[in-house]
Amino acid sequence: MRYTISLFFVLLLCGGCRKLLDAGEPVDTQPSSFVYQSNISAAAVLTGLFYDMSNEGAWMGGQGLSYLCGLSADEFLLQQENELSLSMYKNQVIPDNVPLWRLLYNYIYRANAAIEGLTAATKLTPAIRQQLTGEARFVRAFCYFYLVNLFGEVPLVTSTDYKVNATMRRTAVDQVYERIVQDLQEATLLLRTEYLQADLIAVTKERVRPNKWAAMALLARVHLYRNNWQDAIAAATAVIDNKAIYDTVPLTKVFLKDSKEAIWQLQTVNATITADALLFIQQRPVFASASLVQAFENNDGRKQFWLVGDNGSYPHKYKETDGNQPAREYLMVLRLAEQYLIRAEARLRSGDQTGAFEDLTVIRLRAGLPRSALNDNQPLMKAIQHERQVELFSEWGHRWLDLKRTDQVNAVMHTVTAAKGGQWKPYQEWYPIPRSEMLLNENLTQNKGYED
Repeated sequence: MRYTISLFFVLLLCGGCRKLLDAGEPVDTQPSSFVYQSNISAAAVLTGLFYDMSNEGAWMGGQGLSYLCGLSADEFLLQQENELSLSMYKNQVIPDNVPLWRLLYNYIYRANAAIEGLTAATKLTPAIRQQLTGEARFVRAFCYFYLVNLFGEVPLVTSTDYKVNATMRRTAVDQVYERIVQDLQEATLLLRTEYLQADLIAVTKERVRPNKWAAMALLARVHLYRNNWQDAIAAATAVIDNKAIYDTVPLTKVFLKDSKEAIWQLQTVNATITADALLFIQQRPVFASASLVQAFENNDGRKQFWLVGDNGSYPHKYKETDGNQPAREYLMVLRLAEQYLIRAEARLRSGDQTGAFEDLTVIRLRAGLPRSALNDNQPLMKAIQHERQVELFSEWGHRWLDLKRTDQVNAVMHTVTAAKGGQWKPYQEWYPIPRSEMLLNENLTQNKGYED
């Protein structure tokens, strides 16, 4: 694999992202050896990373996780085809046209470079070095979470040594998860509890840089995926109980940039509308699938407020489409509703039916639905999975990953893929390793089913 990046290019970006974090004047004139000798230039490196994450296709729009994973699952009815979208939709991704891999590894490389530079730095204010290191570890964990859930075993790259990275073999899923958990646990100790960062060359209350609770929220998700029920409960509870910062809000206000439900958002940096609003509302390449529409109960407010359309319903979680108005919405990455659903499932799986019921009720009441009357484990678990489907649709591939982690993917996709014009085969739950990467690294192996 080839991982190349110009540090000077990263720093050049910082002059255009002062809203995200006021990093001072661009520092592209400084030699790289001095970058981590200044609070301003060190902060600029992470600012450049978050700027790109807020502005590039891995997270949003027609190249983003929400769209591509929704196509892979049973969420969308494809209306506008291109080679990539059709291959994702029919579950026929080929090794020559694989999305997401390179960009995710690019972010990982930059996080690794930041961790190395910050570790070696001797002149930074300790609080600033601590916060920036926590941010870099969080980003690395976040990217690996998606890599390991989309591709299975992946190379665990934790340094910037090209000679080592270029020949790395794929790492067992359990080992990748161990690194994810380690990074997130360390991030919870390093990151601040608040969003206001006055001494980090910034004064902002916007939730566009990860804090301790963002790391805790992602850690709760990881523990759920690893069947660590008590750890998932503890991490989710730590976030949910922080009522001074987080709370559920009405459906119409969930995705606003000042939403109390937001745990971490990506700022809209080059436009005043989110890329997902542009994609789903203006371009409308997909409608909601029949199975998604039918999943909503009568009087579910989410169907009313989050699905819109006369000739076919399309995702409408983001409302702002007027590019001439100041941005009111940011792309939601982590939000409180997921934490309730994480805790509900973990509680039920560990035997706490009452607690699971209460967490599920929080989400149902917010949607205008009555408290569920289910009384035994199996229907309640089904209800929790149903609630995840209708609450988290078109967000961050939740449905695709849920189908896989709960062992429903083969049963569901056998029928769904046929209806989409494809033929489901069990190996298709994993995307193929890009052929271009395998040509660069002879030690990379292909996922089963995709071999030539």
